[in-house]
Formats: sequence, structure tokens, C-alpha cells
Amino acid sequence: MRIQIFSQLVTAGVAAAVAAAVIAVPTVLHKKPAQAEAVQAVCTYNWYLSNNRASGTATIPAFAYGNTPMVPLAGNWDGAGGDTPAAYSPDEHKFFLTNSFAGGVGQITIAFGNVDDRPIIGDWNGDGTDEVGVYTPSTGTFTKRAADGTTTSVAFGTSYQIPLVGDWNGDGIDDVGVYRASDATFDLRLADGTTRSIHYGDPYWRPEIGDWNGDGRDEPGLYNPANATFYFRMSGIDPTETTESIRYGDTGDLPLVGDWDGNRTSSQGIVRY
Repeated sequence: MRIQIFSQLVTAGVAAAVAAAVIAVPTVLHKKPAQAEAVQAVCTYNWYLSNNRASGTATIPAFAYGNTPMVPLAGNWDGAGGDTPAAYSPDEHKFFLTNSFAGGVGQITIAFGNVDDRPIIGDWNGDGTDEVGVYTPSTGTFTKRAADGTTTSVAFGTSYQIPLVGDWNGDGIDDVGVYRASDATFDLRLADGTTRSIHYGDPYWRPEIGDWNGDGRDEPGLYNPANATFYFRMSGIDPTETTESIRYGDTGDLPLVGDWDGNRTSSQGIVRY
């Protein structure tokens, strides 16, 4: 499955990374003493993940990983089992990946991206392992980073849309897409370069992408922050729409989805701080 991207960018650090990111202020002469800037509180992220898409209860013991203002993510980093956590620090332009649900600090760190880029995750070559990438809102460009550090880029949609990544046709390789929040529309770029557009849900809900039925294809989903409810479009990109939904967590939580148990079917989770 391919991982969703949050519709709003949450910015910067992992527990250890945030503690280390102290920026020295240069000495400047003033007639009056300069007032110290207020220190922004750092809140720890607590993860609650469920392997059961029909259950409102977490099935994996809660754990802490990352903190504000980072972007929580998930992917299959080792090609074995299912998806595990990650966090992206926009201030440092670094991904922190872990292969377990034990929390703590990241096992792998990848520096990638530039100012204002948004993190994306996907299997770019069909080898079963997810890699990192970024979306540049100002140009609508997706930049995919391979395991060897090489990159490929594709522009899709217009600037400042919400980036999506998923295997729309079941070939094992993830393609890109965008979500037009004001129109509640998913624009998906298929492997042959054509576009499939799907209107789903209500405007300004948060898009989620996953394989809800285990058919090898990723499908659109949504999260309504007003009532903390996930909606799964079971029919994928097919014209006929069938939907399942589950309330999970509380309003104010950060939604995400993943194949947590490696059964090739995605289910819900939340990150709370």
C-alpha cells in the first residue's frame, strides 16, 4: 500500500533531533537589550494504530515517536512485514525511519528536500520497499528518491495542491496524484500518463490513500476532522462507489493509514500530541 500525505503541513524534529536543533543567535549590538524570543513548546507524538479497519480500538500497543512540529508518516522501509513509522522534519529536511513499533528515535536518517517541500512516500520501482520523496508546491513537482540516492521528477496538477501517492493499477509501482480540496476531487496519474478524476466526499476533508480490500490496488479515502471519521472508497478508481467508514480517535488527532500487520490491507491510525 502507499501512504497518505497530510493535507496540512505540520513542521519539524524527532525527539533526539529536536533537542539537537539549537540555532545559535549571532551577537548584535543594540542600544537596548534585545528581548529573547519565546521558546516554542515541543510535544511528543503518541501513535495509536489498528489492524482492524472495522474497529475503533487500537490493536497495536501505543508508542511515542517524533514530536511537533514534525510530519508523521509510514511506509515499508525494509521490504518485509508491513508499514512502520517515520517522521519528517521540514526545518532540517530530514526523514527519520524506523522498522519497529517500539518508539524512541529513528533507525535511519535521510536528508532530502528543500524549504517548503512536503514529504511523500512510495515504492518507486516495484521492489516492495518504500522510498522517500518530496512534493514542491510552488511548481507542482514530485521528486522521487531511489535507494541509491538518484532522483526522478514528474510535474502533475497545478501548484499548491495536496500530493498523493498510490499504486492505482496494481502493477506494484506507485504513481502520483493530487487532491483538489475545494472540489473534493482526486486526480490520479495512471502509469500510461493519463488521468483519472474521482469526486469523493466533501470539500476540505483530508485525503488518505491505501489498499482497503487487498486487491493490490490503492484506493482513495478521506478523514473528516469534524467527527474523527475515516471513509474508505472500497471500489477504488472504478466508477461505481462503495464506501465503508469508522470513527477512530478524537477530533484534533492527526490521521494516517498503513498496512500495519503486513496482510496487504490498509487500516487506520492516529497520532496524538
